[in-house]
Amino acid sequence: MKIAFVFFSGTGNTKRCIEKMEECLSAFGEEAVLFDLEQNRDPDLSLFDVLVLGYPIHAFNAPKWILDFARNLETLRKENPIYVLKTSGEGLSLNEESSAKLFSILRKKGYSLAGEFHYLMPYDMVFRHTEKMAYWMWRTALRLISLDARRILKKERFYRKTFFLLRFPLFLLRIEQKASPLLGKTFRADKKCIRCGLCVRSCPTKNIVMDEKGIHFENRCILCSRCAFFCPKDAIHLGILDFMKVNGPYRFEPTEGKEKERRTLRRSYRRYFERAEKRIEEEKLSREKT
Repeated sequence: MKIAFVFFSGTGNTKRCIEKMEECLSAFGEEAVLFDLEQNRDPDLSLFDVLVLGYPIHAFNAPKWILDFARNLETLRKENPIYVLKTSGEGLSLNEESSAKLFSILRKKGYSLAGEFHYLMPYDMVFRHTEKMAYWMWRTALRLISLDARRILKKERFYRKTFFLLRFPLFLLRIEQKASPLLGKTFRADKKCIRCGLCVRSCPTKNIVMDEKGIHFENRCILCSRCAFFCPKDAIHLGILDFMKVNGPYRFEPTEGKEKERRTLRRSYRRYFERAEKRIEEEKLSREKT
């Protein structure tokens, strides 16, 4: 079986999960190929049996690049199953419905929708998680990915219909895709900038340019926050979104630090970990019985 992963990843959380899923499937002897939309916006999928679409949730929706890919998708055979692998910083109900527009586009084109996998990964925007929380998110994702790889191998179908009442707020929140270029033009680099050029080289839309006067932001931003997140001097400000800025990558390693996790959304995180643990235990018992 040949499995294609087509994905967009802002600061790397989605790519990290995609690569782990590919590793699991390869260990089972399956052929998996990764297509990053930054390098290839229209990959030929005619020889693949399964498609996995990966994305980070943006404003409770699939990013524009993923939606555009779905609109232009032609080469995948209609009978082949499509899965979604998505990541977000919190387990709110709206995130569970983030693929509604994506599924609608694919369904109208006659494609077969099999299901989706949702993993919590630490915020790269909104607020910074503790290293302890980041480690537990990644540890849980690893365990779930191992189980979900088996579902792909079986071509298991578990697609859940979206709730009609949530479509309207999701529609309103997609304004983020229209507003991104305008908001991006308000970004700036302060005097701490050392002109290393990392933001220029890593921007997925080539929205950042550097000249003798400094760093400039143009009108192609998609609000991935990669520039601010990886800036080695924390020199980039996100305009009116600066209060949500997170700077510096997570280590994803066990820690004994004394950092206190924010109380914000604590219940949704607890619910996610409890459900994940319950599913992992159920899968373990099921395999023991067989």
